[in-house]
Amino acid sequence: MEIFQVFFDSIIFILPLWFGNASPTLLGGGAPIDGGKYWRDGKRILGDGKTIRGFWAGTLVGGIVGMLIAIILPILDINLEYINLLDKGFFYSIVSNLNVFLLYTNQAVFGFLIGAIQTFGGLTGDIIGSFIKRRSGVERGQTFIFLDQLGFLILGMGLIYFVIPWPIEWFLVLVPITFLMHIIANLIGYFTGIQDVPL
Repeated sequence: MEIFQVFFDSIIFILPLWFGNASPTLLGGGAPIDGGKYWRDGKRILGDGKTIRGFWAGTLVGGIVGMLIAIILPILDINLEYINLLDKGFFYSIVSNLNVFLLYTNQAVFGFLIGAIQTFGGLTGDIIGSFIKRRSGVERGQTFIFLDQLGFLILGMGLIYFVIPWPIEWFLVLVPITFLMHIIANLIGYFTGIQDVPL
């Protein structure tokens, strides 16, 4: 039962990041984050795949998914384990005396902020990964093993740790699952014509 609880808690915890990280593929486009500029090595800083609209749309999607989780699970009488971790976070020690701070008083606001913070971190990690790929000579759409699959997870979970100090067991569960899900999602994207390469 404890193993199932760890699995359930970690999956629910990471859903906003998964959805938010995937959404720029469908909701992105428009102006690139790097403004079309080139790095001193003569290559694009990030490339056309990282857009301003995609970044903020992804962050918004992550926030909405987090909000829906925070609203729906209490209705189903399902307890979120990470709620019990809030008072252990560094962020809580700063804001706990601010009576007007809605993060801990409104379930929907709390869920939205958690999802948005996670996804903001994850998409930032994705941008850093893209920068590293360009410097390594990996073109847009080509796979950089592990960096593509896990870079967003590491920074997304790292950023939210200041709010929710998640246990290491969650990370150990999510690394292999995220790795496999990323590969499966890419294969689906390739066979449905959303992306040009399978992995």
